Amino acid sequence: MKSPMRHMNRRRFTRRQMLQAGSAASAGLLVPSAFSPAARAAQSDQGGTFRAMSWETEAEMRKWQQHIDTYFADNYPNMDVQVDYGISWEEYWTKLQTTIAGGAQLDMAWMHDSRAQSYAQLGMLMPLDDYIAAAPPEGWPDDFYQSQVDAFRYNGVQYALPYDWAAGGFYVNLTVLDRAEVETPTAEWTFDQLLEAALKIKESAPNPDEAWGVRLPTQSHDTGWIVRSFGGNQVTADPLTSHFDDPNTIAAYQYLYDGIWTHGVVPAPDALEKMGLANSVAFASGLVGIMYSLNDEAFVFSEVVGDDAEWTMAPTPSGSGGRFQFVGGSGFSIPTTSEFPDISYEALKFMATDPATAPITAEMGSMFVSRMDFWEDALPDPAQADPEVYKEVFYTLGSRDGVAPLYFPGYQQWDSTIYKKNMDQLWANATSDVAGILQQVHEETQAFLETIES
Repeated sequence: MKSPMRHMNRRRFTRRQMLQAGSAASAGLLVPSAFSPAARAAQSDQGGTFRAMSWETEAEMRKWQQHIDTYFADNYPNMDVQVDYGISWEEYWTKLQTTIAGGAQLDMAWMHDSRAQSYAQLGMLMPLDDYIAAAPPEGWPDDFYQSQVDAFRYNGVQYALPYDWAAGGFYVNLTVLDRAEVETPTAEWTFDQLLEAALKIKESAPNPDEAWGVRLPTQSHDTGWIVRSFGGNQVTADPLTSHFDDPNTIAAYQYLYDGIWTHGVVPAPDALEKMGLANSVAFASGLVGIMYSLNDEAFVFSEVVGDDAEWTMAPTPSGSGGRFQFVGGSGFSIPTTSEFPDISYEALKFMATDPATAPITAEMGSMFVSRMDFWEDALPDPAQADPEVYKEVFYTLGSRDGVAPLYFPGYQQWDSTIYKKNMDQLWANATSDVAGILQQVHEETQAFLETIES
């Protein structure tokens, strides 16, 4: 049964309202010991400007803005909160690094598990172990997804508190599939069956030249589950070793290349952007029949699709190497340039782990929060999406088949200077030599891994 209070706390924000709330809510910071329940009952007269940075879109920020408003109104009403959000993924990491490296104040930063070790290695994040020891999150760490606790540790030290556990899957436009006479994918589907379905979807489109059967990922962290399904691997640990020259790894990327350029059923990474379309809009309009994304995008698809089409969710396929499913997540970190690190810790702990905020975050964001015991709160309202299908596709199968990528120190640098530099040639069709590109990635990756300090 859902709590009436939870619905009272839910609030929708326009971008303008978000900005107004950000400047009006205010923020500042203390020491962890000052945040016992008794101390929190009294408001502080601390002033100042609290600055945070996020890649989240306006829709994704609504839940966080609600928590930020609540936290600072209850504890630091005299502080000014400024959240720089809506930054594109690539731009965010450049801006975050230059902001911290330049010494500019930044009190809280959204952190991804693919970047945490790199930023910790660079000395840009504050270690949280002392804060956690003084004021641990309730249930830490036993009640949290272990993969996400570990993902934000570097050399045995915690550098972020995870706020979610995300699983990948398919969003399926049933209106498009019905037109193509294609069944909804199942976990038993093979990649060959997915390709066959994608070809039918494209052929049945009113304008096949501007339609695709399935959108699949091409980024390094997003393709690991595909590689594993084909029986290959990217990088393994102990010692760090590249496997980009493995025939099965090459076969996985050959599948992706062929989907884009040989069969034309998978949009190139920039294809939808060139058309001025967000993924959800392309899905709602029927230009893409099957869309790969994470579970926390369900509410976005629900809002954008509306009554324009019938849709559901479905599992990703199995391969010769078995069935693997992407899992990962994000968290909150304190940059080393924070002026209010103590308050920042309590704020991010409240936002990421508090029993009062976890159900709201899960419900508003259609997301599995990092505390395992709140998984049911992520199930969408039946008016948005089928909760049983959502549970099966993302939670049940994700728990069973989920595999987190191996994020080694220097991953961000490797991703931009080796993976993207080489693989973008394939995604842009500058070359069709998949094996040759993967051999280059392998050689450069292995050389890079050998430079990493243990």
